[in-house]
Amino acid sequence: MPVSARQLAANRRNAKKSCGPKTPETKAVSAQNNLKHGLCGRFRVLAGESQAEYDDLLARFMRTEQPADDVEQELVAKMCRHTWMSERSVRCQDACFEVQPRSEQDDPEDNRIGFAVRADLEVYVRYQAANDRAYQRASAELAKRRAARQKAQNGFESQKRKEAEETRKAELHQHKLTVARARAEREQ
Repeated sequence: MPVSARQLAANRRNAKKSCGPKTPETKAVSAQNNLKHGLCGRFRVLAGESQAEYDDLLARFMRTEQPADDVEQELVAKMCRHTWMSERSVRCQDACFEVQPRSEQDDPEDNRIGFAVRADLEVYVRYQAANDRAYQRASAELAKRRAARQKAQNGFESQKRKEAEETRKAELHQHKLTVARARAEREQ
């Protein structure tokens, strides 16, 4: 359906009025408008979480795993992030269970507590499983890199031992030749 010239002019005037966030602070607030649970997208410590706790967790991971290079450091950081996000998923799951107040129809003798389960529980369980799998992948990659580095290091050590053994055999052979020559000269 074609737009009339009058409607087009009104649309243009209204578009000029549209402003949106201007300052860095309002842009930062606006960027969080669609944030629901922080379980997907770019990782960040959310407002209700403690940055100090995350930093402490990361420091413990680094201290325990002792990464040897930048790639291993990134794998350890990834393991830490996925642990944090898995725990976030668990907290979201806990919030999915709501205690139901007792009603007048409930039997006064019955001491059971009723729960309502929110429909989004399944989403949080899925995010937790995905983060646990991502942790396992990063951990396996870290272990694979360490094994390869250890194998290479062992290979160099065994190569050095082999070279030392060959040198020792050559020296022993030279010594035997010298002894044999000395015996031959004595016999003559």
